[in-house]
Amino acid sequence: RVYFRNKLCFSFNVRKKLVSTIIQSILISGRLGPNVQNPGCFGLRLKHLKSEELHWLHPDLTVGEVEQHYESLHAEAEWRYDLRIRYIPAAFMKRLKEDRTFLLYFYQQVRCDYMQHHASKVSDGMALQLGCLEIRRFYKDMNAKGLEKKSNFDLLEKDVGLDLFFPKGLIDSMKPKQLRKLIQQTFQQYALLKEDECMIKFFETYGEFSNFDEEIFPCELVQGWSLAVDLVIGPKGIRQRTKLSITLLLIEIEGAKQPFSISVASLAIAENMADLIDGYCRLLNHTDSSLIVGPNKSKSPKGKLQLMYCMSVNVNSLLTKSKVGLSRKDIILKRMLGEGFFGEVHEGVYQKKAIIMKNLNHPHIVRLIGVIEEEPVWIVMELCQHGELGKYLTKNQQSLTNVTLVLFSLQICKALVYLQGMNMVHRDIAVRNVLVATPESVKLGDFGLSRYIEDEEYYKASVTRLPIKWMAPESINFRRFTVTSDVWMFAVCMWEIMSRGKQPFHWLDNRDKLCRTSEGLCVCLWGRRVSSRLWQVEKERMQDTLKMQKEQMEEDTKWLKKEEKLLDPMVHQDSKVSELRQPPSKPPRIAVQPTPTAELDRSEDSVYQCVMDVVKVVVQLKNDINTLLSTDYISPVKTVGLSLRNLINSVDDILPTLHVSCRTEIEGTQKLLNKDLAELINKMRLAQQNAITSLKEECKKQMLAAAHNLAMDAKNLLDAVDQARVRSNLAKPKPEDVDSLTD
Repeated sequence: RVYFRNKLCFSFNVRKKLVSTIIQSILISGRLGPNVQNPGCFGLRLKHLKSEELHWLHPDLTVGEVEQHYESLHAEAEWRYDLRIRYIPAAFMKRLKEDRTFLLYFYQQVRCDYMQHHASKVSDGMALQLGCLEIRRFYKDMNAKGLEKKSNFDLLEKDVGLDLFFPKGLIDSMKPKQLRKLIQQTFQQYALLKEDECMIKFFETYGEFSNFDEEIFPCELVQGWSLAVDLVIGPKGIRQRTKLSITLLLIEIEGAKQPFSISVASLAIAENMADLIDGYCRLLNHTDSSLIVGPNKSKSPKGKLQLMYCMSVNVNSLLTKSKVGLSRKDIILKRMLGEGFFGEVHEGVYQKKAIIMKNLNHPHIVRLIGVIEEEPVWIVMELCQHGELGKYLTKNQQSLTNVTLVLFSLQICKALVYLQGMNMVHRDIAVRNVLVATPESVKLGDFGLSRYIEDEEYYKASVTRLPIKWMAPESINFRRFTVTSDVWMFAVCMWEIMSRGKQPFHWLDNRDKLCRTSEGLCVCLWGRRVSSRLWQVEKERMQDTLKMQKEQMEEDTKWLKKEEKLLDPMVHQDSKVSELRQPPSKPPRIAVQPTPTAELDRSEDSVYQCVMDVVKVVVQLKNDINTLLSTDYISPVKTVGLSLRNLINSVDDILPTLHVSCRTEIEGTQKLLNKDLAELINKMRLAQQNAITSLKEECKKQMLAAAHNLAMDAKNLLDAVDQARVRSNLAKPKPEDVDSLTD
């Protein structure tokens, strides 16, 4: 008895009848619906009702073989045959729209699986959406506002039951009124959809949670070592999703010397996986012939299944059907050039005209001539006279120019672009895998090799076998190789070239390198010939500038302290002549003015007091900056800004009393002070941004330099105001000077 949608659809008792015949009979009978356009998508599943054991029956099996191998393990009443859609076309959404019978059957199958296995795992929002879509499909003739009527909702709740549409956990977790309101609100989103549109929308929404068009098999890849993976098989091909296993499945790939071996947890899983791969090959190649070898495959003592290679399945996209086999008699070996991880490298002569592999023909890729498959295996490739690029760089580092090195990098880049266009990932880009054909031409070798032999030994034995210092972090952590990881390795290879053959990260071990690159590229990667790096030259120039500014600031600070004490500038000039002969940054203007501003009466001079306030807060900022946190910089800078605003306001108060000819210089100095304050704020923000970097001290110095410039321009504003007062006859001499004149 065969069931679909939990209903009996066909009974059979002919022991010699094939499974494929039974499936075809069901489809022709019309029990599923009219005009089934995709018969190759259906499969027959044998399920044990009292356990999780299930078997997908291959179309070439007979009913007698099924009874002998499977039904004999348990009582007949405990088994159940289910007709299901198992082989999903690549563009199945398009097929669903064209074949309504297929659409309805597949929808019922997916929704049944959802309610049995995943309804309790999805979010409440998704459960509401999927349930309301089924209500809309189930009541396809209901108007858009049908559920808003209490009588209709009561009918749905009592006669049909909400558990037909929503998981029990969702129903029990909410109060009835709250659940009703949510259902009514969610239903409004889909109230205008038709039946087919509801099913398509269900697939789209549920597809965000589950890849229902794929099957996952826990297994191990066995090829010299065991790698635990979750193998995902679906319309897009075969891929891994990274348990222990015991049964071996062999997939023989045409053109490969060794079969692709997979060990899984049981013989049933191996058979189910083989049947799924075989079914997709039949579906994509539009054929009824099976690729599984041998009618008695389930009797294999070791549980091995063999599959021929199918080009439609991406088991190994690097293999080709091109015949590259050679005869060992046609090759004469000469000297040994070197020895690598996979064997020895010899120079030789091929006595026949080389048949170059057409699939990879690029001027900067080493050409493959052929392969001798008998032991010992020989791979015959084009000879590059100058050998490996790494040794070539070390040997000729004095004569190689930067132009040549950049040319080498460009040629490797072109080769990688070509490989990307061929949908190939190199995975091992380094100077050791680049050969020098001529002094101005290099060729990329071992292309695709690491990907092909990854299933054998290359990434196996231990961590030391991995090219850690060349690999991207995601490749090390997750064995994930993409075009972007090739770009990473090319960047490291380019560093090798520009450093003339030095090993990258040679100052780090593998563990430290992974930590450093995971946090971001370390600066010391470019630490070769530090003095010649542009950024280092700029850093040294900035340090010299800051040092000079610091010296000037110290000189100006001394002058400001003297000005604050109101010392006699003429006496000070006579007693400090030797100091003035040193290279000061800015000599005081009062020493060369006709009427020294320092001799004016400052008792009621608001401008002078404001200038002194600006100087004091700048000096306070200089003294406190080393003890402040970067987040506290804003407080002293704000104080500087307030003091500067008071200064400008005081100048504005006396500006109308001054002569018109003197106002231009004062206004220009005011604008300069505003620019100084803006520069101080920018430097403060820069210091905050670099508070945890190596530029912390330099940014603090720049901030102090900006504050110093502001203080000096404030002093210049005072000088300009004093000059204007003198010209306008508003200056008041010091009281002691007036007394001396009277005497």
